[in-house]
Amino acid sequence: MILLRPVIIMIFLGVFFWNTPVAMAASETTQLPVPHIWEIPDGVWVKPWNGACEEASIIMVDKFYQGNPRAILNKAISKKLMNRLFPIEDRLFGSNADTNATRTQKLINDYSNFDAVIKRHPTLEEIQSELEAGRPVISLHYGYDLNNPRHRFRRGGSSYHMMVLTGFDNVKKSFYVNDPELSDGIDFPYNYDTIMASLRDFNHATHEADGEPTVLFTEPKMFVRAENAKRVYLVREGVKYLVASPKALQNHGWSLKNIITISREELARYETGPAFDN
Repeated sequence: MILLRPVIIMIFLGVFFWNTPVAMAASETTQLPVPHIWEIPDGVWVKPWNGACEEASIIMVDKFYQGNPRAILNKAISKKLMNRLFPIEDRLFGSNADTNATRTQKLINDYSNFDAVIKRHPTLEEIQSELEAGRPVISLHYGYDLNNPRHRFRRGGSSYHMMVLTGFDNVKKSFYVNDPELSDGIDFPYNYDTIMASLRDFNHATHEADGEPTVLFTEPKMFVRAENAKRVYLVREGVKYLVASPKALQNHGWSLKNIITISREELARYETGPAFDN
């Protein structure tokens, strides 16, 4: 009986640890080559540029998924790309300032080359997992809690800010962040505690950044065509949507740079949704 005790103990421990979830440790360092845009290309804090962190963040991730190399995008390109989004927001929302997670998600999903999912109360590990998988994370903040003396939030304003998390360093306990508020804000370091504690969605009812801790998880859009065919489809959640005209591509800001060719049989397996014709 005494000889069996060690065996029984080992079996018990084996069952215990087999059924106990073990958190997977993140890599020491991950850094994605996301291009950077300064939200005020002319260096002057006037409308609409003084509230363009959302547009700049969208463009940074959009360019990453199109394969643009890590760089600071120049003034002319920055203005052109952000100027495309301002009138779309004005038409959809009546304003291009202080775009909350829901509005930003719609803008991304309908008018960029990637899709976004709203994630409330994200954990550090969940954010790290997205970055390790090669997907930048758009983060929403109460700006004053970022404690960055270089930020220029308007007195009496919402202090709402949006940035792009591009990587992390587990040794330094910090994120790499593309901060559009800073002209040199590419891979700017913010410690974990600062980022996680300052996460806040914008609240259109109070006009303050006092909503739930929120980020946007991202992934590239999937455009496909069948072998030896010209028709192009956007595939989303198992449904294919015909992109019916070049005008539709232009109006939505979509690029076919990373289009995938699949078999006709594979294309037929997707359900068919309404076409994009404008």
